[in-house]
Amino acid sequence: MKKFVIFLSLYIFIIIFSAVFLPFRPTITVKNESSECLYLHSDEIKHDVEPTPEEVERIVKSKPDVVEPGATFKLTTSFSSLMISGIEFNVGWLTGGKYSYNAIGGGGQNFIITSKQGECSFSLTIRDGYNNYVLNSQKGRFCVTKLSPL
Repeated sequence: MKKFVIFLSLYIFIIIFSAVFLPFRPTITVKNESSECLYLHSDEIKHDVEPTPEEVERIVKSKPDVVEPGATFKLTTSFSSLMISGIEFNVGWLTGGKYSYNAIGGGGQNFIITSKQGECSFSLTIRDGYNNYVLNSQKGRFCVTKLSPL
């Protein structure tokens, strides 16, 4: 019985360690090549399903990640997106201002999370202006699910 408990504890530790430290979730690396601060929003929603009023309120009240000019930021999908099919990962940004009325640029890119096609990692380079960005796939990583641009 003691060996079984030790084996089970070791097995659980290995699973938790691999879930936290091994990069098997898809990622997006965002690089700010604009001359202003970048306010980055990201969320996951069910594909082709309108969000509920509670989800909209949560999205509106969420605080954006701030990326300084010349800096990079890494976005990773959630663990729950690995288990649920048909999830959409949305990335939106504003440059120069936190709100659209005082921003001098912005845009967005949506991805579908799927296990059938796509890439494990993307590089998103954002420049000055509206919808002025470059999206490149980065090959060579292993992941359970993949991102496919919409």
